[in-house]
Amino acid sequence: MNKNIRINFLEHTLVKDNSTMNRKILIMYYFIIVLTILILTQFDKIFLRESFYNYKEGDIVTEDVILEKPLTFINQEATEKKMKLAMDLILPIYVVKDDISNRVLKSFDDFHMSISGIENEEEFSKILESMESTYPGIQYLQHLRTLDTARLSLMLSGARDSIETIMQTGLFSHLNESRSGATGLLEVIHSDLGEKTTQMVENTILIDNWQDTVRDYLSYYDYSQGEAKFIEMIVYYFLEPNCFFSSELTDLKKQEVLKTMTPVWIYLDTGDKLLIKDTVITSLELAKINAFLDMKGRISINAIAAPFFYTLLIFIFLFVLLIAFPGTAGLLENPNLIFFLSWFHLTVTLLLFRFLSVPGGVPVVFFMPTALVSIILSLLRNRRETIIFVLIQSVLVFFVLNFNSQALYFTLFSGLGSCLVVEGAEKRIDLIKGGVFIALVQILLALLMMIIIPAPLKIVFFSILVAGINGIISGFLSLTVLPLFEHILNPCTTFRLQELSDLNTPIIKRMLALAPGTYSHSINIANLAETGCRNIGANALLARVGSYYHDIGKIDQAKYFSENQKEYNKHDDMKTTLSVAVIKSHVKIGIETAKKMNLPKGVIDIIAQHHGTSVIEYFYQQAVKEKGVENVSLEDYSHNGPRPQTKEAAVVMLADMAEAATRSMVKPTVNKLEKFLWDLIMVRFKDGELNECGMTLQELEVVKSSFVHVLTGHYHNRIEYPDRAERN
Repeated sequence: MNKNIRINFLEHTLVKDNSTMNRKILIMYYFIIVLTILILTQFDKIFLRESFYNYKEGDIVTEDVILEKPLTFINQEATEKKMKLAMDLILPIYVVKDDISNRVLKSFDDFHMSISGIENEEEFSKILESMESTYPGIQYLQHLRTLDTARLSLMLSGARDSIETIMQTGLFSHLNESRSGATGLLEVIHSDLGEKTTQMVENTILIDNWQDTVRDYLSYYDYSQGEAKFIEMIVYYFLEPNCFFSSELTDLKKQEVLKTMTPVWIYLDTGDKLLIKDTVITSLELAKINAFLDMKGRISINAIAAPFFYTLLIFIFLFVLLIAFPGTAGLLENPNLIFFLSWFHLTVTLLLFRFLSVPGGVPVVFFMPTALVSIILSLLRNRRETIIFVLIQSVLVFFVLNFNSQALYFTLFSGLGSCLVVEGAEKRIDLIKGGVFIALVQILLALLMMIIIPAPLKIVFFSILVAGINGIISGFLSLTVLPLFEHILNPCTTFRLQELSDLNTPIIKRMLALAPGTYSHSINIANLAETGCRNIGANALLARVGSYYHDIGKIDQAKYFSENQKEYNKHDDMKTTLSVAVIKSHVKIGIETAKKMNLPKGVIDIIAQHHGTSVIEYFYQQAVKEKGVENVSLEDYSHNGPRPQTKEAAVVMLADMAEAATRSMVKPTVNKLEKFLWDLIMVRFKDGELNECGMTLQELEVVKSSFVHVLTGHYHNRIEYPDRAERN
């Protein structure tokens, strides 16, 4: 970054001086933008509160409320009821642990096998004693030896079948009412096989009622009452609960149901009654009112504070960009223009979104006046400043429109495309052509955006159509509106400079008539300055026009300047102080004349700065000879300035100096011109005349080479034609 430019920017009145009107204006801009955002986004919430907003449950509706827009909302109460019902209808899941079932049956089978076929009483007792550690209390069954072996085997088989039936069905230790399901049903899953069955709660087998199951089973067989009691005793001994509630599986099932659960939507179309007269306000009506408030938007502290916050961020972002890219600091030269265009773009955008936004319709972003604003700013200022403006504006609308990415992309790319398309426009009619190209850019942008965000073919077609028409209308409107801005702001637009470059304007004709030497001098300077500016990327047209008008202050006192003198020099009869005053006055007179002619500020600046604060050497040296160097003030014999502030003004200064100095050269050659011009440029450089224009040494070298190229053509050698008498 150029250090001098950065210092100049930081010393700008908008940045440095808190007491200036510019700082106050900047603060005023901030609050105007914030108020605009608040009014256009919170207007309904602040100023249009409906009477039915205050209804409470149980109130009587006093008048019908008709919807002007469709209203869709979720009935929270109905959704909660639906969800509760769905949760209540989910069957609690119990898992039968098959490993417990298998262990119980194996334990019984081992017992059965151990006592089968033993008839010896002593051996039977020993076996029972050995089984005591495995089957505690089994020793009390010694009376079994008295039973018939076949009958005992039959009773043990009945006991096993009972145990197997109970264990396969599932034996519940207890059944909690909260886990029994609203329908009185349970879902039972076998852990090994994964089989699912559904049971009635009253049919479940509990540790407290398993006897009923055994008795029902035994009723089908010919067992005596004593045998049945024995079988129940054996079954009780071996039974073990194997069916348990699974909270994990039950919760997982609830989560699956919740995933598929859809809310209860209520749809009301335009013209439907939101509230009906003489009806009682219920929870449903309150839900409708709340949904209507949500659609309109509720006023909140966040909604009020947000515009203050992100507008401040935008201003900070702007100043950071201006510091990072000092070439764009020209935005601060006319803050009124930047503010107005930003405010206009923001206001129109918010109004469009307020009145044209329709769900499922053409996106409102394609109606935004981004192209129009970018064209106008690009023509009134320059491309670099327009790019910064577009970048800032795109971020602003992104925030204001609740982080609308479509608005961000359209503002950014439409604005950049517009300023690039009209950059080379030289005639006003070129704006119409530019509008067509902008339409093509916006059509392509709309097509890409609609591909990213799928929409019906009809909406895609109308979106492309609107984007194209927007571009064409922007071209026509810019052609219509630009003269108004030119009249108010008097900027250096290409079209205005083209008009001023006409040498048939009255002031230029008057110069030709009254100061022909100055006219010729100005034309030569224009050729030099235009070539130099073009080669360093500066505004060549502004340099040419500035050269034409830089010496208009000499017209009414032409005889006091050497280029208009023939034989007699008026300064020979004047004091040096008076001569210097006359020479210096042509700048002041030129500025006054330019202001009366309403010339653009850029041209007036060149008139004011084309001598900078350089010394009028001829009269200064003459004064030194007459009075001595100690008695002569250098400031009295220097121009009043200011020094050149732009590259165009600096090049015109160097061209003015080069054109005048090279007139005295005898047989100029390329080498002579290069050395002579570089020495002249370095004099201005060392005197500090070029410190504030932002030019680099490399650019000065390019300017010097451009001057040499033009002057070489001007001073080219010509052949000497023979006299007719000699030929005869």
